[in-house]
Amino acid sequence: MSAPLTPEHADVLVVGAGPAGLHAAFYAAWRGLNVTVLEARHEPGGQLTALYPDRRVYDVPGLPATPAADVIAALVRQLDGLPAQLHLNTLARTLQPDGDGWQVGAIGPHGPQHYRVGAVILTAGLGALLPREARVPGTHPDVRTDVPDPADLVGRRVLIVGGVPQATRAALELAQAGAQVTLTHRRAGFRGSPAELDALKAAQAGGQLTVLAPAVLLNVTPTGAALTVDGQPRDVPADTVLILNGYLPDLTPVQGWPLDWQGEYVPDGTGGRTTLSGVFVAGDLAASGQDFKLISVGLAQAAVAANHAAHHVRPDLRVRPGHSSEKRLS
Repeated sequence: MSAPLTPEHADVLVVGAGPAGLHAAFYAAWRGLNVTVLEARHEPGGQLTALYPDRRVYDVPGLPATPAADVIAALVRQLDGLPAQLHLNTLARTLQPDGDGWQVGAIGPHGPQHYRVGAVILTAGLGALLPREARVPGTHPDVRTDVPDPADLVGRRVLIVGGVPQATRAALELAQAGAQVTLTHRRAGFRGSPAELDALKAAQAGGQLTVLAPAVLLNVTPTGAALTVDGQPRDVPADTVLILNGYLPDLTPVQGWPLDWQGEYVPDGTGGRTTLSGVFVAGDLAASGQDFKLISVGLAQAAVAANHAAHHVRPDLRVRPGHSSEKRLS
């Protein structure tokens, strides 16, 4: 019989590591609280890293015309030295009262997790971004739809199918880790940052990986996959097949929380308060933002919600944090 699961503790738990979630985590941690951030994907950033990391965004204060991936990198760096932890590959599912706080149940990379927290800030955006289903005929012992840990595939033959930025990045990371990588897509071009696309060309020229494009995946086989490359049939041996077709948002893991949902929105009052004491909402989920699904709006809501959450957990902390220029990070 296994030992009972011991919950982890945090003052504030943030659900979703998009821009709003990362900024909420910064403000709560900057106020001196211990913060845990749960993110369903293997990397922070939400839509910015999952859907368009290579595109420039223009509405982030102080970062004009900045690639989305760089915006997220800056928000993550802002957490350096603060009591904030990112738990990746962790999907929040349940919310239960626990004394004066809450217990959040989640599924993590090693199974169920439980977190006892004083306050929750819900910044799940459009929902957990889950990989699109792979609908390919045939059978293969190892077909995956999301980017794996490169260490898991060292020395293996890996076929990557897709033109999304994650496919480019996965090809580079897996090849660098020691996998034998073949990257293919139905079109000749791939997406990624300029640096990643330059690195892809260099790796291809140097023989570190193989690129087959344009190509069409016909079916997987027990030993790899059958493709047509420039109209000619070709069998590609592979121990692992990664079919990376992007992500679809899914709110169902948290829509069972009793928050008086209005469709895809959570009603919120002053400070991002919801109908549950100690549960706050910010970003695209907040009904107060209506259709203003803007990064700048989400950042503002996140800062306000985080400071109200800080006061909820520690009443000695005033809601208004004062000016950051008047304080120092210890």
